[in-house]
Amino acid sequence: MMRANRLGAGRRAVIAMAVVGALALGASACGFEGPQSVSVPGAPGTGDGSYEISAMIPSAAGLVTNAPIMLNDATVGSIGSIKVKDWNADVVLRLNQGARIPRGSQVMVGMTSVLGSSHLAILQPENPTQGMMRPGDEIPLTKCPEQENLATPENPIPDITAAQQVQACTFPTTEQVLSSLSVVLNGGGLSQFGDVVHELNAVFAGRQDVITKLIPRLNTLVGDLNAQRNNIIRAMEGIDRLSATMNAQTPTIERALTDGPQILQLLVDQRVQFTNTLAAVGRLSSTTDAILKANDTDLRVIIKNLVPVVDQLSKTGPALTQSLGLLLTFPFYEAAIPKIVKGDYVNSDLTLDLTFKRLGGGLFSSVLASRVVGPEGLTSKPAGAAKRGLNPFVSPGQGGR
Repeated sequence: MMRANRLGAGRRAVIAMAVVGALALGASACGFEGPQSVSVPGAPGTGDGSYEISAMIPSAAGLVTNAPIMLNDATVGSIGSIKVKDWNADVVLRLNQGARIPRGSQVMVGMTSVLGSSHLAILQPENPTQGMMRPGDEIPLTKCPEQENLATPENPIPDITAAQQVQACTFPTTEQVLSSLSVVLNGGGLSQFGDVVHELNAVFAGRQDVITKLIPRLNTLVGDLNAQRNNIIRAMEGIDRLSATMNAQTPTIERALTDGPQILQLLVDQRVQFTNTLAAVGRLSSTTDAILKANDTDLRVIIKNLVPVVDQLSKTGPALTQSLGLLLTFPFYEAAIPKIVKGDYVNSDLTLDLTFKRLGGGLFSSVLASRVVGPEGLTSKPAGAAKRGLNPFVSPGQGGR
């Protein structure tokens, strides 16, 4: 009887445990995604002081919960959860207490091993100046830096190109590397590499001494080119400017090339005249040389006498050039004539001083005064010689004797 009671109690305990387990599974069935979705005890980013941030990436293919998070090739956390948000992957990052993530960082999915396990790599900015991320912050969806080096093929091949194309923010997988390598080995010209090696061996065979001497010369040549790189750059820049100038003058150059044959033909037709002209110039040169030799002494004297004249002319300075402007238009300056002469009349404002003092001190006392005033100046006849021995106190009419 006691044994039957014990068996009944054992069955009831097993049934109770099964019911509790079923209820627990039923309550969590909506969030259960397999064993990998269960948090592993002791996983990175689950200890004391750990914190969480989120990141948006275009694709999380191959990335699972509890996958490691790498920063500078060191594990700093693990993946908490992965959700779909606006056709992108919203990943929760569980980070250790000492992990410091600069703002502006980006994330990429990488391969942890060749067997296919993946991890999430955090790429820091080159010059972090925005501080560090805090719990709850999000790394936005941006264009990953390595994505610029991934070119999209112009003529994709079905199945082959799809296997080789790397997804955004994802490092190449093992399958993609092997697929690209197969293309290189099969159709990338690797088979011709043996021919190249064979031809190089044929060229270098038996010429070791020549090649040994050639290498130092090449080193000297490269060193000289390196020392002249600034001059080479300037020369290339000059050629670039010359090319730009010639490009801008393309119509002129085309006309010159078009008219060039005609010009050359004209020169050919005038060859006799050119020859005669050059011969005449030669005769003129000989005649000039003979004249200069025959009058060498006279020319030296003339040049020597011209030195004082030229020296005095140079001392006049601007006075000589200004006087030349007044010579033909005296008494007015040439520049003032358009202001003075207006058609058939002249604008003038003259002040004449005809006083005896002014005339005596000016006109009559000049060099020409003796020719302008006095009896001789008035009669235009020279005065006769005075008689000698006459009495000055007696009038000339009385004889003065």
